[in-house]
Amino acid sequence: MKNEIYLILSICISFLGCSDDSTSTPKDPMPIITTTAYKLTLSTEPEFQVGANLELNYFNDITVGVLNYSATNIKLITSANTETVILEGSDLKNITSFTSILKPSVVDNHSDTNAIDYNYIGLGQILKAKDNKIYGLYHGEWHDGSILPGNVPGFYGSIGLCISTDGGTSFSKSTTAVIPNLYDKNYNNEYADGGYGEPSLTFNSDSTAVYSYFVDHNRTGKGVNICMVKFNVLSTGTPDFEHCYFLNESNNFTTSIIRPKQIVAGIMGSSDAIFPHVTYNKKAKKYFMVYTLNAYTDFFTSGQPELSGIYIRTSNDGINWNTAPTKLITDFAIAFNTTSSFTWHPTLIYSNNDQSEGYLLYSKSKLGIAKESHKMWARKFTVN
Repeated sequence: MKNEIYLILSICISFLGCSDDSTSTPKDPMPIITTTAYKLTLSTEPEFQVGANLELNYFNDITVGVLNYSATNIKLITSANTETVILEGSDLKNITSFTSILKPSVVDNHSDTNAIDYNYIGLGQILKAKDNKIYGLYHGEWHDGSILPGNVPGFYGSIGLCISTDGGTSFSKSTTAVIPNLYDKNYNNEYADGGYGEPSLTFNSDSTAVYSYFVDHNRTGKGVNICMVKFNVLSTGTPDFEHCYFLNESNNFTTSIIRPKQIVAGIMGSSDAIFPHVTYNKKAKKYFMVYTLNAYTDFFTSGQPELSGIYIRTSNDGINWNTAPTKLITDFAIAFNTTSSFTWHPTLIYSNNDQSEGYLLYSKSKLGIAKESHKMWARKFTVN
């Protein structure tokens, strides 16, 4: 059965105000000047495993970035196990090699035991800027010995910056978080996970800002859900990652370090919205967000993944995500135990210039993490 989401684009102009504690570009007005109805449709073609012969495990464990996509070469960047790797091949069905390019600080620098990426560094989605550099936000982890469900190591997550000046062959990494957090790694939220993590980033519709979406693991009165910040783009085309603007509860951006608004969320005490990947689709003139819904009550009620799975939402401005979610894949959303299947970390990559087709990438374990690690799979989609 095809999964479809209809995107109704109507003639309208909306102006969103913006206030903050220092200079900030206003939220961009979004003139929508077409009346065409679009739909994102998953193909009836079967899913296929990506890089099945690489002997890699636990990948993709974050979003997936596209370094190159041509008729004869595809090069992707994501995390596998605890490090960041580049996957390469002639096409998505023939990924034949991988190279490790970023390792956690416990491997590279044993002396810095407080490094934000001491135990894990995962770089996925990237941006190619007008200054000829490639930028990405990495998910770093510091482990305290606690254990999450499925025997996954507990962590305090931080979001750092990676930059490449050689076309993606190598990346430098920041040693501090570019999205500051009110709570540090010593704060005890009484759970095995904390901090911020699993970032996605995209230019907004007119490339005047970078929007970043990430998961708030701080808990402390809230669920584990998706938040947002932005970074302005300078006149040179360089994103200004030195100044982070948080989206507050009034839908304004501020440079004050706050607990940001959760823009896509599950139901408190029932489900969490996690692992976002956001792109601005040129054909639909909409922002697309694919994410994982962890409806953890599924485990305790029917024992089946009824609500859990991968969903998609759309937005006119990348800030308000008020459209009803549409489920694309049904499965458990996390390794809740060692025997249940799970599917997580979705990514949309486009295979043509007008972004009318591409692939939904995701990672899954069919048999449970005790019998097999999660590995990358793909399914084709169209936007028409």
